Amino acid sequence: MGTYSTTEKLRLLSNYQDSDYSLGVYADYHQVWTSSLNRWIKQFLTAGLAGLIRPEHNHRYTLQTKRSAVKAYLSGTLSGQAILNRYQIRSLSQLHQWIVRYNSGQLSVAYATRKRARKVGRKVTFEEKRQITQWTIDHEYNYQAAAEKFNVSYQRVYSWVRK
Repeated sequence: MGTYSTTEKLRLLSNYQDSDYSLGVYADYHQVWTSSLNRWIKQFLTAGLAGLIRPEHNHRYTLQTKRSAVKAYLSGTLSGQAILNRYQIRSLSQLHQWIVRYNSGQLSVAYATRKRARKVGRKVTFEEKRQITQWTIDHEYNYQAAAEKFNVSYQRVYSWVRK
């Protein structure tokens, strides 16, 4: 019950369609989770073969898409599966995470993942450390801004402030 290739998923679904077994019996016999087979069937019916392909990276949804999907779910105008189909969301658990964030008031913030560039360490005097630390504290512990302003790494700023 590990990771299955697209070919294996398609073979299992094709064989299940040709069999007379129930989903549970078929899943047990082939040592596959019933929930996995169910998910693959839904993905195949929704997107065809492309739905079975494991994506190389996570899909990013716009803030507008997230809000629209959550509002449609909360208003009850569409079922969960219909929302997944309309907004091309891969799983109901993703929608539920958005709902939790929406209800707690955190969905309004667009979360942007950014990679921090690794800085080559430079020699910093004790006086500079004190100045950087004071600046960071004065600016509400904004370590990233301090690292960029003083051209040092985030980790170094964080460790100096913690001391």
